[in-house]
Amino acid sequence: MRLELGPVGEVSWPGLRRVFARFRGHLVPHRRRLALGAVAVLGLAFVELARPWPLKLVFDYVLMPRRPIDRGGLLDGLEATEPVTILFVAALGVILLSLLSAALSYAQSVLLASVGQKVTGAIRLELFSHVQRLPQSYHDYRQSGELLTRLTGDITLLKDLLVSMLAKVTSRLVTLVGMLGAMAFLNGRLTLVALGVMPLLLLTSLRFSARLRETSRKQRKKEGQMSAAVHEGLSGVTVTQIFGREARYEALLGKSISSHVRAGLKATRLEAAYSRTVDVITALGTTLVMILGVNEVWRGSLSPGDLLIFLSYLRTAYKPLRDVAEVSARMAKATACGERILEILEMPVAVVDKPGAISARGLRGDVRFREVSFRYRPGEAVLHGLDLSLASGRVTAVVGPSGAGKSTIGKLLLRLYEPEAGEILVEGRPIGDYRVRSLRDQISVLTQESFLFRMSIRENIAFGRPSAHFEDIVAAARKVGAHDFIERLSEGYETLVGEGGQTLSGGQRQRIAFARAALRDARILIFDEPANGLDPESERAAHEALAAIKEGRTVLLITHRLGFLDLADHVAFIEEGTLVEEGSLGELLAWGGRFSAFYQSWAHAHATHGAAMRAS
Repeated sequence: MRLELGPVGEVSWPGLRRVFARFRGHLVPHRRRLALGAVAVLGLAFVELARPWPLKLVFDYVLMPRRPIDRGGLLDGLEATEPVTILFVAALGVILLSLLSAALSYAQSVLLASVGQKVTGAIRLELFSHVQRLPQSYHDYRQSGELLTRLTGDITLLKDLLVSMLAKVTSRLVTLVGMLGAMAFLNGRLTLVALGVMPLLLLTSLRFSARLRETSRKQRKKEGQMSAAVHEGLSGVTVTQIFGREARYEALLGKSISSHVRAGLKATRLEAAYSRTVDVITALGTTLVMILGVNEVWRGSLSPGDLLIFLSYLRTAYKPLRDVAEVSARMAKATACGERILEILEMPVAVVDKPGAISARGLRGDVRFREVSFRYRPGEAVLHGLDLSLASGRVTAVVGPSGAGKSTIGKLLLRLYEPEAGEILVEGRPIGDYRVRSLRDQISVLTQESFLFRMSIRENIAFGRPSAHFEDIVAAARKVGAHDFIERLSEGYETLVGEGGQTLSGGQRQRIAFARAALRDARILIFDEPANGLDPESERAAHEALAAIKEGRTVLLITHRLGFLDLADHVAFIEEGTLVEEGSLGELLAWGGRFSAFYQSWAHAHATHGAAMRAS
C-alpha cells in the first residue's frame, strides 16, 4: 500500500485528526506535565507582551521631555516620579522579566522534552512489537532500512506533532492575539496599517507552503530509499568484498545519496526564497508603520515609548505569520509520518487466536497435512494438495530439489503462514484450535541460517527458554557436542557473539543453534537444511547432534543433502510442491522411481566431490 499526502497544497486535516485520535492515548499518562508545560507556554507569551514596557518607561519618562498621553490611567503618577527611580524600576523590570522568561523557558523545555521522549519511546515500542507480530509475508518483501526510517525519524517527527508543535502553535497564537490587542489599545490606525500587510504575508506563506510540503515529502521518500540502500550495503559488505564490487555498490549508493542531496537542496532553496520574500514584505509593513507612527508622535497622539512598543510588537506579531509555511510544512510532513506509522499499526496480525482456542501443552506430536495448498504470490503455487503425516516419535525427512516447497511445510506448521486450502492437524485437531503461542512453544526449530543474536553464547542457547539454569545450558551444549569449543573461547559461555554470529564459524553457529533446540525440549522438532553451508567435519558434527536429540520426538527433517537420511524413519519426496513418493529409504530406493534417480544423482555428485577433495 502506497501512502499519499493528498493534493499538494492542501493540509490533510482528516489525516491529522486520524493521527491525533490514534496516538492521543500516549499523551494521557503525561497530562500533568503537559498541563504544567501549557502554563509555562502561556507564561512565556505574557512575558513577551511585557518585555518592551520597561523601555517605554525609559524613553517617555527618563530620556524624552514629558508629554503625558492619557491611557486610561494606566501610568498615572509617573510624571511626578524622579527619573532615576523610573530608570531603576525599568532596569529591575528588564532583569525580572529575563529571569522569569529563563525559568519558564527552562520549565517548558524540560517538561515537554520529557513528555516527548517518553511518548517517542512508547510509540516506538508499540510499533516494533506490532512489526514482530505481522505475518511473514509482510517481512518477505519489506526493506528493513525503510522500516528503520519509520522506527526512528518518522516517530521523532510524529512526537513533534503531538507535543512540541502544538505548544509552539498555541504560544504563537496567544502572543499574536495579545500583541494585536495591545497594538489596538496603543493606536488603532497604526494597527490597521500593520494588518493591511498581513494578507499579503499570508498569501505568500500559503503559496510557498504548498511547494515546501511537496519537496519535504519527496525528501522524506529519498531519505527512506537512502537508508534502505545503506542498510543493505552494510548487511552485504562481506559479499561485496568477496566479489570485489565495492566501487560498484558505492556508485549505486552514491546515486541514492545524490538524489537525497538534490531533494534537500531544493527544499533549502525554497525555504531561503520564502524567508527573503517574507523579510521584504515585513520590512514594507514596518516601514509604513514607522513613517506613520513618527507622524503620530509629532502630532502628540502617540509617545516615543508607545511607538517603540508598537514596532517591537509588530516585529514579533509578523513572526507567527512568517512561520506559517514552516509550521504547515512540518505539520504536513509529521502527519505523513504519522500515517506511515499507522499504515503498519493498522495492518492486522494475520495469525491470531480464535475464540475458545486451547493450550497445546502435553502434545504427543502427531501431525497431519491434509490436502494443503499454498502460494506466496498469486499465480505462483508452492504446494498442491499436500497429504503428509508426521507420526509421533518418528523422524520424517522431506527431500527434493531446491524450490520444491520443503521449507514452506515447516513455516505452515509454525503458522507463519496460513494454508490457502486444506488443513493441518495436530493430535487430530486443526492447528487453528490451539493458541498460537502455546503451539509454537511445543515446536523447536533449527533454520538453515543458524541466526545468533548479539549477546553471549549462554543467552543465545537459552533464547528459547530464558529461565533455564546454567547447568541445563551446559548439558544441552554437551549433548550436541558444542561444550568443548565453547570452553576454549576467551570468555567461555559468556563470550559475546558478533551480529548474526559472524564472529563464529558456520559449524560453531550450527552447534549453538542445535544446543538452543535441545534446551527447548519441545515435542516437535523442525530441522530446515541442518547441513547448509557446512564443511564435511561440521556436517558430521551436525549429524551427531541431530542423532543425539531426536529420540522420542516428532522430527521434520527438511533437506536436499541426503547424508542425513540414515536418521529418518520415513522419507517424503517432493517435486514442484507435490508429494511424489514416500516410504522408508530402502523402499524408495527399491522402487527405482523419481526419488531413486534423485538419490543416485546426489550420490554420484557426492562421490565425485569427495574424490576431488582427496586428490587435492
